[in-house]
Amino acid sequence: MTQQNTVNQQKPWMPLKDVYDHFGYGNQKSALNAINKGSFPVETFRVGRIRAIHRDVYNAYFAQFREEGLDRVNRSK
Repeated sequence: MTQQNTVNQQKPWMPLKDVYDHFGYGNQKSALNAINKGSFPVETFRVGRIRAIHRDVYNAYFAQFREEGLDRVNRSK
């Protein structure tokens, strides 16, 4: 692992440009428009000129879907 990757792994946030597609947006501009309208599904913040999502918020958002999916599977058994 390079030193740059090690530093990125330690950041408590992730840049929107790296994860906007995980939320169903086709490009960063459409994600930024949703943020400005207040319809983006999680809170974001600025780190200098970078729009970011806290890593814990990102993980909790997708953990919710994992739990809902597991509940549905377990109920169907």
